[in-house]
Amino acid sequence: MTTDGQLLRVEMIGPLRVTGPDCVDITPQGAKNQGVLALLMLSPGMRRPRRWVEDKLWSSFAPEQASANLRQALSKLRRSLGPWEDVLGADRSSVWLDPARLHVDVLENEFRIEDGFDLLEGLDVRDPEFEDWLRSERSRFADRVGAARPALPGGLLIRCRTSLNGTGLPEVLGDILANRIGENIAEQVRAWRQSGRHVDAGAEDRGDLEITCDLMDSDGRLHVFAKVVHLPSARILYSKLQPIVSAETILGSDDAICAMIFEAADRTLGRLPLAIENARPEARATALARLALYRMFTFQPDALREADSLLLQAHEVDRNGIYIAWRSLIRTIQMIELLEPDLAALYEETQMLNHKALEQGADNALVQALVSQVRVMAMGDAAGGLELAERSVDRNPAGGFGWLSLAVARMLAGDHRQALDMSRHARSIARHSPFRHWWDLYHCIVSVACNEPHMAIEAGEAAARAAPSFRPAHRHLLALYALDGQLEKARAVAERLARIEPGFSLDRLVNDDAYPVRTLRSKGLLEPIRALL
Repeated sequence: MTTDGQLLRVEMIGPLRVTGPDCVDITPQGAKNQGVLALLMLSPGMRRPRRWVEDKLWSSFAPEQASANLRQALSKLRRSLGPWEDVLGADRSSVWLDPARLHVDVLENEFRIEDGFDLLEGLDVRDPEFEDWLRSERSRFADRVGAARPALPGGLLIRCRTSLNGTGLPEVLGDILANRIGENIAEQVRAWRQSGRHVDAGAEDRGDLEITCDLMDSDGRLHVFAKVVHLPSARILYSKLQPIVSAETILGSDDAICAMIFEAADRTLGRLPLAIENARPEARATALARLALYRMFTFQPDALREADSLLLQAHEVDRNGIYIAWRSLIRTIQMIELLEPDLAALYEETQMLNHKALEQGADNALVQALVSQVRVMAMGDAAGGLELAERSVDRNPAGGFGWLSLAVARMLAGDHRQALDMSRHARSIARHSPFRHWWDLYHCIVSVACNEPHMAIEAGEAAARAAPSFRPAHRHLLALYALDGQLEKARAVAERLARIEPGFSLDRLVNDDAYPVRTLRSKGLLEPIRALL
């Protein structure tokens, strides 16, 4: 039995190349000689009648001359193959190669897909019969490459519609709500929105998701019933009955309406991979990204690395800038938390990911929000972060991440009261998010900056309840409890930090300027901790 180490390796993707088991290049010279090998290797059983080979390479020659040319070519091929000359066989009627002794790349079930490489590149035999054969083989190869390459994401098709049930509100308000939910979904998965007004659409136009926002008047009280349905299976991914105070609450940035929009999109995205076909890139990319977010918002070192790997895979499936923006936020967390040894390399990579995310998702409000937060947190760029945050909120008034990035940018710019109001609004929008501790943490930090320690304690405690191993929340609570004279609580938090954070100590918290409590340090709120030393 022939082992892989004894096989001749033949590369046909790109220029023809033959190498022996010792990796020595034994590719035959001459286009006609290479043509003989190509014809045989792509033939059934690697065998052909002599006359068939002659017709493909010397179609304009008389039979006697063509036969003589083939004999000469076979002789040269044997000499070039050297010790492996018996791989090539011939008798009076046929010519063949020994398939058991050849490893041909294009014949493997799994072959490399490299854009820009064609079959038998540069092989110019200059015979019309051979050229016709080669065009046919290249077309077959292109079909195989197309079938082997992962399908490109076409995007979800989302229908948005509304109806009125005895309300005095215009129908366009329901359209606005449905489209805002659709926009929030489309920020995190490639999607297209479609008007749902044409009720007689054919089955082929049904799409993937339908978002309905039905406005109702019940005894003078206005409500909207929002629902997201996976059309092929009729599964309800989200539904909620929401009271409406007035039309202005829909047109503006009302807390309750924005929270419903944000929640509808978030719940839909969480259930989407379970509803649509797993073979679709949209399903795979969304599933990878959602898992990555759950890992990322733990702030654990290994989980952050895993989240980065998952987002890299999501981007390979769907070249969407949102996955790069999340990766830039991961790098920022790793820098601030001092989780990786080479901070300079992290900073450079963060900058690169930041720019690349905007290149691929310049009009995506969530990309703008995340890039804004990275610029503020990692680069201290208040002006750049503020500009992007304002663009994000202007594009998506119901974006919880947008309002958070705007609050952080305002805080860094010194507009503390505005920052506090915006942070409160962001926190309210995201109150149903599985990652709400992220908003709680930043409301705690903004409250510290605004000299509101009791408000900061409430937000810090909420973050710690939602995510008991969330280190940043415990760090701030430790300082805030000490400031408030709650020394027993402060000691309990210090003990918890010692369990969940390797290398933690009160001395490091107070005296290490690099330790990630920048706002507490700048406000002088670490001094009360010295009572615990």
